[in-house]
Formats: sequence, structure tokens, C-alpha cells
Amino acid sequence: MDVVIFGVGLTARMAAYVLAHDSPHRPVAFTVHERFVTKAEFAGLPVRRFEDLERAHPPERFALLAPLGWTRMGELRAGVLREGKRKGYRLITYVSSRAMTWPGFVAGENCMVYDGVIVEPFARIGENCIIRAGATLSHDVELGDHCFVAPRASIGGRVEIGANCVIGANSTISSGVRIAPRCFIAAGAVVTADTQPDGIYRGNPARRSPVTVDRFGKLGK
Repeated sequence: MDVVIFGVGLTARMAAYVLAHDSPHRPVAFTVHERFVTKAEFAGLPVRRFEDLERAHPPERFALLAPLGWTRMGELRAGVLREGKRKGYRLITYVSSRAMTWPGFVAGENCMVYDGVIVEPFARIGENCIIRAGATLSHDVELGDHCFVAPRASIGGRVEIGANCVIGANSTISSGVRIAPRCFIAAGAVVTADTQPDGIYRGNPARRSPVTVDRFGKLGK
């Protein structure tokens, strides 16, 4: 299926590359909101205004993918997902052929599961999640909607992760832990106990930072 990719940054370019080389889908254009359209072409494809995307790429013929990062704790990506659905677009999911999954594995709409990811049996992934290269989701993990899992993160068995969480690179979450919604687990953190909502957790063992996630989550990428 022909796919329009939301974004004109590095993550959008990478998404177009992996779709072209490792999926049945064909990237045909990029799209962003009108105020962010600064050039007619990006990475060899045209850039369309999202506000009237249906004119050039009607949802009856084209699908959409929004591979955005963790800006505003995933809410930017969630907003594009909602807008795309209102326009009538189907949002595809990409699972790398180099990821290791098992029969029965299902990811929700607008997910990207990159190379080297290991998803063990009975793990469940919500919609609109990004799981970057080399991350491990052990058995019976539940990953909520709009989450971002960075490279080499290790998530133990029976872990429950709420919506809009960011799991940092090389972090570890011990088996059976519950990560509350809108938590930011910093790179290299080792989480051994349940967390509270809207928290930033750093260190080994991880401790909650006094900085609020609302302030920090505006950064993202």
C-alpha cells in the first residue's frame, strides 16, 4: 500500500527508508501542518500540507504513518493519530523483519518495531508505540498506548507500562513492576519498584526526580 509519512525530520526519513526496504508498503510523500512546510521536497519525496492532504492523497487510496518521537510524552504523536483517523486514514504498523516476535503477536495502529527488538510470548503492545532497535519486552509485558521505548531498554516479565511513557536507552525495568502513566524512565535507570504518575525516574535503583514530567516532557524529539 502507498503510505504518506507525517514529519520532515530524521525519524520520518528513517521511517521512509525502512518501509521502502523492509515492508510491502511504498512511501510516496511526507506531510506536516502548513506552518511547518518550508520546502516542497524532503528525502526525494514531495511534502504536502496535512490540513488538505486528502486532495492529493485521498484516504481511500493512501495510508498514513506518524513515526514521531517522544515530544510531549507522546502526545504530539497521539494528536496526529487522532487527526488522521478523523480524516479517514488507515494508520499502518511496521514490524521489522529483523525483530524477533512469536505467533500471535499483535501491535496496535501506528506502531513501529525496529530491528533487533525482542518481543517474547504473550507481550501486548498498544497503539501508537515506537520501540527502537535492540529493546527487549519479556513475556506478558503490557505496553500502553502512545509509549516510546528507546534502544536497548530491557523490560522484565509481567511489567505493566501505562500510557504515554518514555523508557530510556539501556534502562532496565525489573519483572512485575508497574510503571504508571506519563512516566519518564531515564537512560540507564534501573527500576525495581512501582512508580507514580507523571514522574521522572533516574539512577540505580531509580528514584523520582523533583522535576515534573510536564516541564521536562515539553522537550522531546
